[in-house]
Amino acid sequence: MEISDTEPPGNVISIPLLHYIPKNQENNYFYRNGLSKLIPRLTVKVHSNIEECFTLWEEFSPKKSLFDLWDFRFAWYQGYGYQPYFYTLYERQKPLGVLPLWYSKHRKKYLWFGSDWMEDNTFFVKDEKLIDVLFEIAPNPLLLNAIEVNSDWSKKKIFNQLKYDDPKNLKDISQVNSMDELLQSFDKKDRYNLKADYYRIEGLNPRVKVIKTNNDKHFDKLAKMNILRFSTRLDDESDLLDKDRLRTYRNIIKNSGVYKTQFVEIHIQKHLAAIDLVITYKDKYYMVKGGNDLDRFKGIGNFLLYYEFKEAIENGFSLVDCLQVDYGWKHRYFDQIPVYTLEK
Repeated sequence: MEISDTEPPGNVISIPLLHYIPKNQENNYFYRNGLSKLIPRLTVKVHSNIEECFTLWEEFSPKKSLFDLWDFRFAWYQGYGYQPYFYTLYERQKPLGVLPLWYSKHRKKYLWFGSDWMEDNTFFVKDEKLIDVLFEIAPNPLLLNAIEVNSDWSKKKIFNQLKYDDPKNLKDISQVNSMDELLQSFDKKDRYNLKADYYRIEGLNPRVKVIKTNNDKHFDKLAKMNILRFSTRLDDESDLLDKDRLRTYRNIIKNSGVYKTQFVEIHIQKHLAAIDLVITYKDKYYMVKGGNDLDRFKGIGNFLLYYEFKEAIENGFSLVDCLQVDYGWKHRYFDQIPVYTLEK
């Protein structure tokens, strides 16, 4: 695989952490932070072998979110083929922290392993004091997006470098027992519009198909509809025009097992009116990708949103995740949770 001159060799030779963070006045923060005795004992290795990266991922990932799962992230590696660089801190042979990156030849910078499409990102460390260390040894140029931050971060060296990213769009439905209850949580106007569109489409006698599968053949319909839907929007064309992204989505579907994939199709008369790719993992319901014939069926997007909320409630999910980027409408039906970026 061709590697850019700006990329490190990706070997696993141990380099003393002191090489990155020598004990001097400039680095006093690290030595005052309770790490003065640990830093001399630590070494840095950069892993690019995908099997070694897998082993590190499995040891450190909390596996709370879809984005924590190797099978999901690996689909992006299968799609793009960018070389991974897992910057890893060791005490002797024991890994204490890992920063899982890849180098994007398109973006010309380091991103999370899996690209900046990843969400729910955290630093993989045994001790949170090592977060600053991982960022310090990370390569340039670097963009880490969608970082989850807790209150303890206010004491970290990198805290003042955090910038707001597009917020997460989440809806907690753990205490919701029906659509009527959920509707009451929305503003009056938004509640009215959602119900009006739902009953307008309901009056057309739609047929809803929920297809639970790891067969990517159903994705052909979604891709075609998504590309057509955005074909007239030069400022926001479909990402599925990118062959690497298209291949990635197919692998997301094929790799399902730990997480589950399904398609929700809405048919009206002889037309496919809308199709969504939904992924479920544990108690979470992810609205991932879709396409619709909005020109022919006004309100079809809200009909599908209503249906998927209803399905999530009826099937006992606790959280609906509509991912980042508002697109001008998500804030009406989801709570927006701040996440952050770091760059250097």
